[in-house]
Amino acid sequence: MLMLAACTPAPKPVAEVAPVYVTPVHNDVGEGERRFTGTISPRFESDLSFRAAGKVTARLVDVGQSVRQGQVLARLDPVDYQLGANAAAEQLRAAQVDADQASSDAARFRRLLADGSVAAADLERQQARTDAAAARVAQARSQLDVARNRVGYATLVAPFDGLVTGVRFEAGQVVGEGQPVLALARPGALDVVVDVPESLASELRTFQASARTGEGRNVAIEVQLRELAPTASAATRTFRARYTITASPAAAALRLGSTVELRLARSGTSRSASLPLGALLSTDQSPSVWVVDTAAGTLKRHPVEVLAQTDDTVRVRGLPDGVLIVSVGAQKLDAAMKVRAVARPLSEAIASSPPAAASGSRP
Repeated sequence: MLMLAACTPAPKPVAEVAPVYVTPVHNDVGEGERRFTGTISPRFESDLSFRAAGKVTARLVDVGQSVRQGQVLARLDPVDYQLGANAAAEQLRAAQVDADQASSDAARFRRLLADGSVAAADLERQQARTDAAAARVAQARSQLDVARNRVGYATLVAPFDGLVTGVRFEAGQVVGEGQPVLALARPGALDVVVDVPESLASELRTFQASARTGEGRNVAIEVQLRELAPTASAATRTFRARYTITASPAAAALRLGSTVELRLARSGTSRSASLPLGALLSTDQSPSVWVVDTAAGTLKRHPVEVLAQTDDTVRVRGLPDGVLIVSVGAQKLDAAMKVRAVARPLSEAIASSPPAAASGSRP
């Protein structure tokens, strides 16, 4: 029995499975993409004001209220302007009386001239007085029209259908002629307004733009550059750009003043992926990474093209979306090893030291 036991072959060692941190590949435009925070703004917005000065007696709208064309928005005290209109009406009446009298005198002088009772020069002088009186009537009538218009200017009406976006006055306040008191925006036409840095403004039209709404919905909307300020802001040295929101199902739900994320990508920029620096295999061969086959638990070297590199990350091209790559400790692995994939976010993979190696250390 002892001799038979000595002849029994030793059991084969079980291959150790090394856990490795993996990260799914997500290709994007990377270095060619810039992101900015913008706001939804009306394309057409007017500052309304009274065409006359006075004391506000009534404010009839609030911020956010929709109004129709011709709707009364506010009123001034019209007493002084009404008195002016009454005085202009009396001046017109007096001028009309003088004109009628001058016209009657001119007719009488023409009859007297026929029998030689007056000279022709007398008739000419009377006709001149008649013409002057008629001119004073026309002047008085125009002054009455102006006075009546100023009475109408004491009422502020909506020039178009719109939404009240700002109110800068209250009842009882004295406002000046032409002082902006209310902002009215046309509905439907909206823009995305962003401030871009000075270095980017000169080539802004070479970027393709897209935007996503905020408020937790993260809905894509289509935008197109409409206007770029010709000069930079003196305070921030940025250029204001306005992007038109084109026809989009999400545009109907947008609210004025809400925040959107504007994404600018260079036209024709190839897609690439950002990986932790520890995922790159730096050998005498072309740069590569380990692709993990989770079903078989094996590794496969996949060549990549390095586009950019920092102290923590490397941007590569040549990987399909969704594949799992070893994100940390790639230099300590080889193709013959059996591995077990452990998912880990990219941010954690960049911030931590290599957790997996050929020694089989546990994460």
